[in-house]
Amino acid sequence: MNRKQTEILLITGLAALTLAGCGSNAASQGKEQTSSSTSLIAKKSSVQINAQGMSPQQVVSLVTAYAGNRYGGQWAQMAKQARQSGLQVNLYPTSRYRLSDNGQGMAYEVTADGQAAGLVYTIDQDDNVVIYQGAQSGKPAHKLTTISKSAMAKYINQHGQGALVNDLAKNAQVVDKSGGATGDHGTSSAGHSDGETGKYGNKGPFAVPGDMQGTWYSADNDDDSTMTISDHAMVIDGDNLKLYHQDAQYARDNEQPSNEQVSATKDWGRAQFLHDDGGTWLNVQGWFQAAGDGTSYMVKTENIDGKPVRVLVVGEGAENWVTAVYYPTKAMAQQQADQKYDDLHYQDD
Repeated sequence: MNRKQTEILLITGLAALTLAGCGSNAASQGKEQTSSSTSLIAKKSSVQINAQGMSPQQVVSLVTAYAGNRYGGQWAQMAKQARQSGLQVNLYPTSRYRLSDNGQGMAYEVTADGQAAGLVYTIDQDDNVVIYQGAQSGKPAHKLTTISKSAMAKYINQHGQGALVNDLAKNAQVVDKSGGATGDHGTSSAGHSDGETGKYGNKGPFAVPGDMQGTWYSADNDDDSTMTISDHAMVIDGDNLKLYHQDAQYARDNEQPSNEQVSATKDWGRAQFLHDDGGTWLNVQGWFQAAGDGTSYMVKTENIDGKPVRVLVVGEGAENWVTAVYYPTKAMAQQQADQKYDDLHYQDD
């Protein structure tokens, strides 16, 4: 990403952050507990589900249905209760719990009717789901398994529980309690705000995952670039961008913003998690951006000189084609300038 691209991004309001995706099959990283269920949660049906392109609501429903049928106990109780009162997943920083794998820095707490039961999952760097029970502040959570979304979908289809996943997803809500909050029904539970919250559809600061925060360097595209990411903001080559949750209805009601609205929000980015086959991205778009896909960011681990190194990948366009890779040091960025990696998707592939 060069300076010209950055300036265009900030002027038009492009930038990046959202959540779901499809991972590859992965073996469990812990000994799986056998199911305590004596029967399936729901009556068998012929409904089949596909893990690719799932929304966040569908993902939490898949996890809940899988864990409930596979492990029984509290997960089964949660799934049964959610059929009656609705499913909600609360997003927290993983630091809230003591987990064996902090994944991408976000913990997903599964609840029904607002009642938490210590049922949590994370998504790891390979986009696999790590499922826990007994998660409480200050106490180690019990890990049940690490599994891909496609493997969970296969299990669900084999056991005729596809209709259960779809039923749970219909009324499922995703509530971000890590900083700002948003859900399909306009749920807001912001725990952090500033003087701009409530203005121009601003629902509060967006919490950036911890593993993405810090200073990153790139020398791709014959242009040295520095990006510093904090908990709610980005500074790209000296240009500041503050990340917020946006009220979707406000955006629909203001498709043609006034000059005053554009000026007041010129350094705001509407942020969200975006999931695709490559994993979970932080997608940022301009506050009043009507066209285009914004810019997306994801932390990946690449092999550099025989060692695993965490890098920040920048994607743009309809398929999040990689346009630049940022590194933890300037020297490494210059050494790896324009290097392409086999596990990343480029437009000229």
